[in-house]
This record gives sequence, C-alpha cells and structure tokens, in this order.
Amino acid sequence: MPGLSSAGGAGLEEVAVGTLTADGTEQTVLEKASMGTFEGWVDLSNMASGDVVVIKVYVKAKSGGSFRQYDSASYSNAQTNPAVHVTRLSAKYGIKITLQQTVGSYRSFDYNFFKRA
Repeated sequence: MPGLSSAGGAGLEEVAVGTLTADGTEQTVLEKASMGTFEGWVDLSNMASGDVVVIKVYVKAKSGGSFRQYDSASYSNAQTNPAVHVTRLSAKYGIKITLQQTVGSYRSFDYNFFKRA
C-alpha cells in the first residue's frame, strides 16, 4: 500500500506520541496543518483473532481545503509484524492519520510520529 510500510528512518523531530483506545469510530492519531514531511509508527500488537483495524491517510491540496483520503490499509487478526510504518508523507497544507477498529473487542494502540528535520 503506498504510504504504509514496515521500514524506519532517522533525523526526525517527534511531533506526536501516545496511546489511542479504539471506540469503533474513525479516530485521529495525527493531524498537522503545516508544511512538512511526516512519518511514524502505529503498534498493532494488541490485536487478536477476529479484530479488524483500518488506518487511513488524508492530505489537504490547498489552503483552507478539506482533507481528502490518500490511502487506506486494513489489518485483520493478530499481526505477525505489528509495527506499521506510515512512510514519508509530504504535505504543504495538512496531513491526517486515522485509526478505526471496526471489528472485535476494542484495543489500545501506541503510536509515535515525526516530522523530518
């Protein structure tokens, strides 16, 4: 999936870190309305058999514009490789990453996002 991979990088400034507890809605993990290149990690290690999680990436194409979906990936069941890397995404007017658990008992997901220095 473009925008999502399992690799990492260096030379980054941390802009968001925390834990999101899923509630069935599409929840924002990161939202920035500034120019930059962003990347980060979402930890899906708490997923279990029967769980489904969707991670989406949105961008703004112009100042004052609306977020438009760029990419989406769905993850099912316990993950063999639970660290999802949202790769280098550049945006001048804004970027947003969301997570939605659509099936299963609601889990907590750690995340950590960076801006390229």
